[in-house]
Amino acid sequence: MDRRTTKSTTDPASAAAGPKLLPTRGHWVLSLMLLVFSSVGFWLFSRGFLLTRMVLPDHSHSSTLPFAAKGSGAGVSQETAALDADCAWYPAKFNRAIVLVIDALRIDFATWSEELDSRFGSGGGPVETNEASKIAAGQQQAQAQTQAQDRKEGEEKGGRLKPYHNRLPVIHSLNERRPEQAMLYRFRADPPTTTLQRLKGLTTGQLPTFIDAGSNFAGSAIEEDNWLQALRRSSTHSCNSTEASSGSSSDHDSGFKRNLVFLGDDTWMSLFPEELHDTCAAEANDTLGEARSGKGWTRSRPFPSLNVWDIDTVDDGVLARLPLFLLPPESEEHSMPEHKAAEVHARREDWRRLVRQKDMLQHPDFAEAASQAGPGGQTHGGGAMESRHVGRSELHRDWDMLIAHCLGVDHCGHRYGPDHSAISTKLEQMNKAIEYIVDAIDHSEKSTALFVFGDHGMDPKGDHGGDSPREVDAALWMYSNKKWNTGKGAERSARVLEQSTAVLENSASGLSLDHEIKSNWWLNTHLTDDYRQASGRPLLEPPRMRSVPQIDLVATVSLGLGLPVPFNNLGAVIPEMFASDEDVHGEWGLLRALRLNAAQTMRYLTTYMASSRSHGFSDDAVRAWRDMYERAETSYRELSDLVSQNHGTRRKPHIEEFEEKVAAEYHAFLRLVLGTLWQMWAQFDAALILLGLCIMALVLVALVLLYPRSRRSPLDEIVRVTWKGCVAGGLATMFVFRSLSSVLFSSDVATQMSKTDVSVAGFAIGLVLVFCVQLACEGGGAQCSCAWLKTWTVQTPAAHSLLNGAAFAAAIMHSLAFTSNSFTFSEDSIVHYLLQSLLLIASAAGASVQLGTSPLREKQRAAGKRAIVCALTIMVLNRISLYSTVCREEQLPGGCVPTFYGPPSASISSVPLAIANLSMVWLVPYVVLRFLRRSHSHRALIANLWIGIGMRISMGMAAVYWVLDSIDSVPSQSPSGDGADAPPSDWSELRIVLARMAVGVAVGGGLSAWIASPFCLDVAISDAPESPAQPKQRPAKPQQPPRQAAVILGFGNAFGAAYLAFVTVVFCVLYTFQQPMGGIMLAVLLVSLMFSAELFDALRDALTTADDSPAPSLVPAQVAVMALLAYQGYFATGHQFTLVSLQWSTAFVGIREMNLLICGAIVSLNTLGSFVLTALCVPLVMLWNESLGSQLLRLAPDAYLARVVGAGALYAAYNLLVTTGSALFAAWFRRHLMVWKVFAPRFIFAVPVFMMNIAVVLCVAIGLAATRVLGQGLTIGNAQARVAHKIQKRQ
Repeated sequence: MDRRTTKSTTDPASAAAGPKLLPTRGHWVLSLMLLVFSSVGFWLFSRGFLLTRMVLPDHSHSSTLPFAAKGSGAGVSQETAALDADCAWYPAKFNRAIVLVIDALRIDFATWSEELDSRFGSGGGPVETNEASKIAAGQQQAQAQTQAQDRKEGEEKGGRLKPYHNRLPVIHSLNERRPEQAMLYRFRADPPTTTLQRLKGLTTGQLPTFIDAGSNFAGSAIEEDNWLQALRRSSTHSCNSTEASSGSSSDHDSGFKRNLVFLGDDTWMSLFPEELHDTCAAEANDTLGEARSGKGWTRSRPFPSLNVWDIDTVDDGVLARLPLFLLPPESEEHSMPEHKAAEVHARREDWRRLVRQKDMLQHPDFAEAASQAGPGGQTHGGGAMESRHVGRSELHRDWDMLIAHCLGVDHCGHRYGPDHSAISTKLEQMNKAIEYIVDAIDHSEKSTALFVFGDHGMDPKGDHGGDSPREVDAALWMYSNKKWNTGKGAERSARVLEQSTAVLENSASGLSLDHEIKSNWWLNTHLTDDYRQASGRPLLEPPRMRSVPQIDLVATVSLGLGLPVPFNNLGAVIPEMFASDEDVHGEWGLLRALRLNAAQTMRYLTTYMASSRSHGFSDDAVRAWRDMYERAETSYRELSDLVSQNHGTRRKPHIEEFEEKVAAEYHAFLRLVLGTLWQMWAQFDAALILLGLCIMALVLVALVLLYPRSRRSPLDEIVRVTWKGCVAGGLATMFVFRSLSSVLFSSDVATQMSKTDVSVAGFAIGLVLVFCVQLACEGGGAQCSCAWLKTWTVQTPAAHSLLNGAAFAAAIMHSLAFTSNSFTFSEDSIVHYLLQSLLLIASAAGASVQLGTSPLREKQRAAGKRAIVCALTIMVLNRISLYSTVCREEQLPGGCVPTFYGPPSASISSVPLAIANLSMVWLVPYVVLRFLRRSHSHRALIANLWIGIGMRISMGMAAVYWVLDSIDSVPSQSPSGDGADAPPSDWSELRIVLARMAVGVAVGGGLSAWIASPFCLDVAISDAPESPAQPKQRPAKPQQPPRQAAVILGFGNAFGAAYLAFVTVVFCVLYTFQQPMGGIMLAVLLVSLMFSAELFDALRDALTTADDSPAPSLVPAQVAVMALLAYQGYFATGHQFTLVSLQWSTAFVGIREMNLLICGAIVSLNTLGSFVLTALCVPLVMLWNESLGSQLLRLAPDAYLARVVGAGALYAAYNLLVTTGSALFAAWFRRHLMVWKVFAPRFIFAVPVFMMNIAVVLCVAIGLAATRVLGQGLTIGNAQARVAHKIQKRQ
């Protein structure tokens, strides 16, 4: 029935009876139990399914070859063996190296296209370095006019030059002019494409495991062998081609260790805290000169990396400090020739102009050195980087490895997207930096290698983390002031690569390898896909270029610097780097490098398999590896015999061809290992997976059984009856599991399972199983019946059975959506279909009341009409939510059009969309007040002050924040994209203030007001009309004052209105952290949730039986609709169950600097906002339109709370069913090609979704908010006091 009636009273005495207290102990016990044991199930399953690979503690050492024995299979001469004793691996090709990481440098960002330049213009053609940049002013003007004309003609043909193309001309220029010193590669990353995981691969040479993606923001120190550790262990004299044969072993032992410099992204410091620890402070206390006598030194300047809205600080910190190491100190300029001093000074000024934040140059690092000289003539006592023994001269002269990691390009992508003009400006800054570094290298007397690369790419929105082509295709550019890729070497390396591909294609191993593994060349389609004709055909032909996996850099850098290859490395050396070395220890350089590389990989595989009985390698793979390696070793022995027969002469065509054949076989072996491990690297533990699934299923059953039991028994009684049996069952099962563990551990099964796992799993399974049995038993003990089942079926009328049955079917169908990768891709469409189907059935149930022939009361017919209107309204709102879409990579070819940011090609919210979001400021509070108006709850003080005023203020400031953010994101450069710097934003501080005030008004104002007085009640006092049957008063008696009637406004929906006020407070907080379209869709979700509460309340009224008996429960159907609304809201607010859909830019809403905890919380609220809002609304299932005079609440408050918890349990059960389904099918398809792309990410997202849902609904929504509302409702103190006060005032 409609309970939104007001109540008149003049006698508050009936309310004076002492209310019963609201017991909550049983609720908290059950909530914590369900939370803990569901977490145990996820933990066990994750340990079985998402196992990290075993990390071997072994290290490679310069003094130990990776071969099984000295000269194994090589037939080496005594001379070669003597050389090996002096320099065990490979003689250093370079004295030192520079590693410049340009984060998110995609391959097409670094590629130059002459056709694009001629068609569209570029704002700057390929330039030389400093000397070629001195073009006459007249030539520059003429060039600019020509480019402008070309750009105009190109635009008339269709399209414009992308802001990220042709912005690194220095790379193209040097590749053309110095092909023996420079080369550009496509640098293919292994997913997940997050910076921390990529740095691990780039330093260790290992493949990442999927679970590593979760640690992108909390990296731990790398324990595996890597080239940074080798640098710190290695002497500068070891493996040096000029000194290896002449220096004694004592010279090697006492030589200087490598000196390291690190600048940039602080992620490096979390991975290498010891290797990159700054030694300046220790040197200040060094009186023995150890920094100069063998220990080496390190200079580190890390900068915060996760503030994606700051595109300049990290880069400026790097660029400002690079001259300290690349240019001679200013104090030495006076001793130089005048022309050279002027040149150095000009280069120093060029570097300073490159820094955008000029205050960066005021750092103590740049303080001038003191004039006095220390021992040896070096200056000291100046800048913060100098010490007693390491002055400016040593900083410039003595470093061996310089690592610089710039983040501006990556942050531009996250902040604005790649199509924004800001990325053009940033790439041009990087172009100048590369030009100046090359110039410094060319002026250096030491042979120096420069490695410029991106750790990953970025997708069309500027994000990364997944495995789409644009995310994994980074760029690698290698340059040196020493020739390393001669014409003959390039030809020989190309033939080796072609033969390696042929060996893999003709291999009889039966193993299927990805094309990317076998092919060493690639067509740069990213460059051409952005420019298409009206017919859809590309305007350009994709250029062909070399392609290498990122982990190939590890072996290349290691051997190039004379270091051993890291023990765990799986990559291959880049052939061009070594193919020009004709004679290295008596053999061709590339052949020696690949032989060392392959032997080390084979040693790693052998050690790995010996260290774990469940290594996960298939017998076919191991057999193929050994056969391929033995084939290469046999060929090498034949080559050695052939060289011996020719008296050691190698410079003959047939011997060179044989060398190339052997090198190709070693390279094919390395690619075979990498390809097979790429496909199968997952150590699945079947026992842990099954135990985790079993516990998840038992918790799911417990949640489902808790609902019918909660309708019959209070929670305290449930706990009192079940706890002893549960504990006993848990202990008994744990004892049984421990007894069987000896058999389990003695077999080859589940070696990853520890005794702790066995104990925890046994206790959890036993406890939850006994709990489920006791929930299904009446009165506990062994007297079980099916009464709980009858509440679902036999005793339920047809309409209720249809609705609840449809809800059950929808939940099952949702969980079965993960049986196929194509279904998982289309989960958003499946959710929408299921939701609309349920609402259609609900509207049909309401219509059945209107069409029925049985006599009905008018209220039931009105309720039926109300149900139809509500159901149809929700269906319309659902259709509206479909206008906000973010497409998965797999959906884009299928016609999905992304609209979340406005235009399909946009990656940031448009200004019109942000302005449209302003309409929600008026609309949402208006709708909430309209819902409250039906019960006259809108006249209460909290409704007027908070919902009418405070809510609008909070939402208004949040909406204005996003308007200003969209305005700041509008490209401020000229349409020509000339690269002019955009002026700094004037709104940043105002935006921070607005965001903080929006949250502050909601939490400080709305929440405080709700805590003080949650009920939306008001009292109206009026004169009661005389009853017609009342006899007239005799005139002899004096006139009596009229009787007073008190009307409690909001009485009929007191609990629902009070709880809704709390929901609006949380909504305002969530609204602040949603982007404009997300804010609109979150508002649509809130309105849909209110209509769903009204819908099922109307259905209960419409389907009430004729004898006014209590209506059967529609809670299962209602929570299913709410759960589906939550999932649809998730998709509508711009998310998919993929890493790349995470909106990282929202992490800095309202904050200036990176704070891991706060930023993580903001991103979580942005991502899970729809689930948080829906979970908070679950108590409305019972509280909506619940009268303040509820008899059940007043007489049995524990039973009423149990019903609220039962509704929450059903809602949690729906989400757990989806989570269990995703886990089950991820395990079932664990060998599926798409497991790490589709099924595993879906499970990884499902776990936090469920944990958040159950925590919010049981602990926050029910445990805190609902119990407060119900507890205060029991006292009814506020209503009584206001009635008495009003009556007294009128009298």
